[in-house]
Amino acid sequence: MNSSPPVANDDLVFPAAAAQQTNNNNFFLLTTFHSITVEGGTYTFGGNLFRLSGGLTINAGTQTFNAPINLTGAQNFTTGTGATVTILVLTTSSQLLIIDGTGIVGIGLISGSGAILKSGQGIGAIVAAAGYSGPITINDGIFVVDANIPSSTVTIQGTPPAGITIPALSGLGGTGTVGQTTVTSGGISAGTLTSPTGILNISGGINFTSQGGYLCKLGGTTPGASGHDQLNVTGSVFLNDALLAPLPWAGFQPAIGDTYVILRNDGTDPIIGTFANLPEGAGFAGPLNTAFQITYHGGDGNDVAIQRVAHTSFDFDGDGKTDVAVFRPSNGAWYELLSSDGSFRGLSFGIATDKIVPGDYDGDNKTDVAVFRPAEGTWYFLHSRNSTFSATQFGQNGDIPMPNDFDGDGRADTAVFRPSSGTWYELRSLGNQFVGTQFGQDGDVPVMGDFDGDGMGDLAVFRGGTWYLLLSADNSFSALQYGIATDKAVPADFDGDGNTDVAVFRDGAWYIHASTAGDQAFAFGITGDRPVPADYDGDGRADAAVYRNGIWYYLRTTAGFGAASWGLPADKPVPSAFN
Repeated sequence: MNSSPPVANDDLVFPAAAAQQTNNNNFFLLTTFHSITVEGGTYTFGGNLFRLSGGLTINAGTQTFNAPINLTGAQNFTTGTGATVTILVLTTSSQLLIIDGTGIVGIGLISGSGAILKSGQGIGAIVAAAGYSGPITINDGIFVVDANIPSSTVTIQGTPPAGITIPALSGLGGTGTVGQTTVTSGGISAGTLTSPTGILNISGGINFTSQGGYLCKLGGTTPGASGHDQLNVTGSVFLNDALLAPLPWAGFQPAIGDTYVILRNDGTDPIIGTFANLPEGAGFAGPLNTAFQITYHGGDGNDVAIQRVAHTSFDFDGDGKTDVAVFRPSNGAWYELLSSDGSFRGLSFGIATDKIVPGDYDGDNKTDVAVFRPAEGTWYFLHSRNSTFSATQFGQNGDIPMPNDFDGDGRADTAVFRPSSGTWYELRSLGNQFVGTQFGQDGDVPVMGDFDGDGMGDLAVFRGGTWYLLLSADNSFSALQYGIATDKAVPADFDGDGNTDVAVFRDGAWYIHASTAGDQAFAFGITGDRPVPADYDGDGRADAAVYRNGIWYYLRTTAGFGAASWGLPADKPVPSAFN
């Protein structure tokens, strides 16, 4: 502040480096100031209640207002990046409050009926309330409500960032109670700043649009703090094809079979509509290598619940087991023997020179039929979700296709390894991001896997008996000598811990360096067999298996030895697509 003492209706400015940063308002009760600007530092403002007519600006630092504030006009509370302001008591009266900027605005106790408009990419929060009833509109950033404000309607209507097709990065969270809520564009979740998971209560119903979404964090098996998010809704629930995104949280690994009631609907009225592409009973791939099945008749009969199910490679019917399947180059046909009911399916998709690239590109927890045509550098997909066809030009002749979920969104990403430069090129499904990384050299064998178990694909190559890994969890590099130059690299999760294990197949012998179970070696197969390791019995562990002249032999970790005649000697067994 300048050397002159302040008077009513002044614009007050507090410099960052002031010697005294504890201030007491000794003006008469309800004295009005026009605006307050704090440049930085760590100020504490106490004393008498005062009125504010022209706004509050916090450029930096951590500031606390213990003196109550009463708004006398529409105004902005703006915070800079990294700045935090805590307001112990705020009365909006009937005035509009715009919370703007990129910092944090926390309100301890709020009253009045003035509307709140959340703008800017920062965070706003209300901890408690005394009769507050104003409507809340969230245009940008995050707004957290831990208070009981059942008369306050909430509208979320953020604008998605350019190129991002998921709901905007704006939304509502908290563990309090709000009124009727509309998720027009943006997201809703639960939990607070200090306890990221929780139960958010909604009085008056919730209405999503197809541009809205529900981010449900899973940190435990029960709803609430240290558990998983839940929306507890009194009133009607309209889903309208909104996006559902369950997200494992804080290292929690949902176990197969666990069920989570993520939206609790009061009374007996049914949920109206469904989440996008998720009809009753549908399975879908979740982030970080998870998969779920949804029901709208969970809980006490009319709640939304999701159950963790197996997420398995080369699973065309979504039952959690790898299916026996071949691609026949002579006629470009795929032949699948589905494990769910033993039925047969055949379809023509591809030509003799195509490379098969099966993967779950649409996130429905079913493997999609797909091929890469080297002469064109084009990928062709037949999506299992809706039986539609699509094509993407990505790569060139000589590239080795290596699709994997590099962004952790539950969908396989188009990717190639270019031997001529030792470079990986990825076209990620989340935001259509392009990524290029030099890792490897000409002559390397690219290998696929998630070796660190973080739910995102790692870059890896096998070179003369040595494995070179670039791990996505911390972008660290590691090398492991395991095998000899003539071995066939067969990475898979043989011990079911979520980490891809280093493994090789050599003339009928398997050598496995399991990340949890340790080293093991055993004979299964003969020289000339094609190794096809995958989870054929659905127990979450890859099984040793080989393909020999149209006969499949598998040593399943739970179901034991099995064999199936399926294919011709020249067929390409689908589980060997990438080894």
